Amino acid sequence: MIAYKLKSDPISLDVWGPPERLSAVTLDGAPIMHGKNLYSSGNGQILSGIYEVTKGRFKVIYPFHEHATVLAGEVTLTDEAGNSVTYGPGDSWFCHQGEVVTWDVKERLRKTFFVVTADRFVTIVAQNFEQSHYQVVG
Repeated sequence: MIAYKLKSDPISLDVWGPPERLSAVTLDGAPIMHGKNLYSSGNGQILSGIYEVTKGRFKVIYPFHEHATVLAGEVTLTDEAGNSVTYGPGDSWFCHQGEVVTWDVKERLRKTFFVVTADRFVTIVAQNFEQSHYQVVG
């Protein structure tokens, strides 16, 4: 189990570079992404970890389905229809693969992510699973 806690000490993250590395286009500022993958399925279609990005505005065409929860900072997400929601610590969202969303990061955003990349959902057949390990991160 990986426990993502709002008040835990932040773990160090790797530099991932500009948002363009995740199918995005920067619209304002010079945001830089950082992150740490804490779980990856054997086929690489499922990832979970911590993501952080500095101030800026960018448009993303989601390359995966994502559920995210904010640990620190604030971001406003706006969909193609113009619907906007501002998220802060403890707030969560889900975006589907192919959705176009504009991110407006106020200073720095740190969030958890759980992403699934799939052409279609399939029924999962029972199989041997990895032994779980416990970790608290922030």
